[in-house]
This record gives sequence, structure tokens and C-alpha cells, in this order.
Amino acid sequence: MTGPAYPTERCKSCPAQVIWATTERGKPMPVDAAPTSDGTVLLEQVGSRLVARVLPAHRAFGRKDLRKSHFASCPDAAKWRRR
Repeated sequence: MTGPAYPTERCKSCPAQVIWATTERGKPMPVDAAPTSDGTVLLEQVGSRLVARVLPAHRAFGRKDLRKSHFASCPDAAKWRRR
């Protein structure tokens, strides 16, 4: 199952490709470009916005179209977190 193609860019800390989306509250969120079997992030186009929705485990189980937040997978995520 192949989903829609979203624009990607390289993470500023590691070589990973990320997709920039916004959370339901409008905050920017980097998302890993490749779907993964343990992903919890659903990307949806809502009007002109690409929205990242984090699904609870029972809704994410078995899906192959979900991605991970890059905050969870980036080896340098701690340096980007706001204090």
C-alpha cells in the first residue's frame, strides 16, 4: 500500500528525510518520511495544511501507512527541544 507523496527535506541534525506537518493544535512537527510498522502518526491533508495526528495504540495496531515523529527517532532530538 503506497500513500500520497509529501515533500521532504533533510533533518538539520541527522541524514534522515523528514516531512513537515502541523499538529492539530497548529504546532510544527517533523515526521519521518518513511512509513513504519511501529508508527503512530497519521498524515492527513486538511485544506491547505498537512496535519499530523498521533493515534492511540489500539487504532495504530497493524497499520502500515503510519510514520514516527522525528522527535522520537532523531539521535539529536534533545538539542531541539524547547525548555
